[in-house]
Amino acid sequence: MSRLIILSAVSLALAVACTGDDGDPRDADSFRLPWAADEAWFFVGGPHCDSAADICPSGAPRYALDFAPRAPLTGFLCDPSENDEYWITAAASGVVRVADRSLVEIEHGDGIRTGYYHLRSSSLAVAPGDIVEAGAPLGNPSCEHRRGGTVPGPHLHLYFCTAVEPAAACLDDRASLLTAEGRTLSGWQIQAGEDNYSGNLLRGGDTRTATALACPATNADEDCAGVRNDVTPNRDER
Repeated sequence: MSRLIILSAVSLALAVACTGDDGDPRDADSFRLPWAADEAWFFVGGPHCDSAADICPSGAPRYALDFAPRAPLTGFLCDPSENDEYWITAAASGVVRVADRSLVEIEHGDGIRTGYYHLRSSSLAVAPGDIVEAGAPLGNPSCEHRRGGTVPGPHLHLYFCTAVEPAAACLDDRASLLTAEGRTLSGWQIQAGEDNYSGNLLRGGDTRTATALACPATNADEDCAGVRNDVTPNRDER
């Protein structure tokens, strides 16, 4: 898939307009879930820090959410050929600041960024300095880890952050990471649960609960005790 670049000052102006007066993007219509509008992905990890423990270390923000095009996460899906059909896309217009191996970060105005991690490095469709619009393809989900090794299955580690140095990655400066709770994606409001990796997405009367299982409407009652974790950017989907 070719790189989508919108070389327009108007796009940048729109990106800046997406943030609030304090540079903190909380408007429900500013940021979208970063994949195709008609695709349902699974909400496999609620707000979390980098710790695997139930409770985060003192002062560590629960900054990230995990989404997967397939669940449960299993190693055999780490084969790149299994994930070519799925594309992670930009959550809003902005400037690409980081596109390095499995990580992309996009600045949207006033220093606020969205980060997209565990992309397949060979699939990256953007480079630093590119100006992109919402929905621009960034790369395929993968099991890649920036520092070597792999994660359990192909998924997107999504986060908000603020960075001082344009070319520096937020993941290398933990103080720049912003708490996920209260933010919105395609109108879904993020709610943290009691434990690390737990939480919900709320939109209107709909609730999606983070779980590593595959829990769409078709099997929520039978296999998931009534819980659903399938989520789509399309507001008409329930």
